[in-house]
Amino acid sequence: MGENVRRAFWAARTLGLVAVIALSGCYESEDETISAEDEVQSQAPEAAASGFWLDATDDEQPLAFVARVTDTPAERLAPGLERASALYRESPRMIANRAVQLWQEIREKDGDQIDMVTLLDDLTTTSGAAEHSLGSVIQRYRVLRTQGQDHATAISGAAANAQ
Repeated sequence: MGENVRRAFWAARTLGLVAVIALSGCYESEDETISAEDEVQSQAPEAAASGFWLDATDDEQPLAFVARVTDTPAERLAPGLERASALYRESPRMIANRAVQLWQEIREKDGDQIDMVTLLDDLTTTSGAAEHSLGSVIQRYRVLRTQGQDHATAISGAAANAQ
């Protein structure tokens, strides 16, 4: 009987975690984009302090920002950022911020020198409907990586389950 209680506890805990992840992108209606004010409020202080965050009041354009931070030619990045802007409901500025933040995280935690063009390709290869949240895709990716999946498996799983 003790084993059944333990299994039920872990099952309930796992389902709760899945529900939190699934609902993480549900703060806005699907047809809205995130405003500049929301971008400022949601910015990570450590990212802004390190220069890896494009503030809503910055004059730099998202494409130029990603090119500068990742040292990748803008003409190589443009198609991926355009696909991401068409696919995700966040503004181009927020997409740039989140993509750069994930790129930095992968480089720091995994030691991988991942190419930003490849990362954008990975993030825009989904089987889901258009206009879902890049934030929820990235959060799902992080959870899958924490669970031990490699980059390719985690990005595929996160993108395929985009909400």
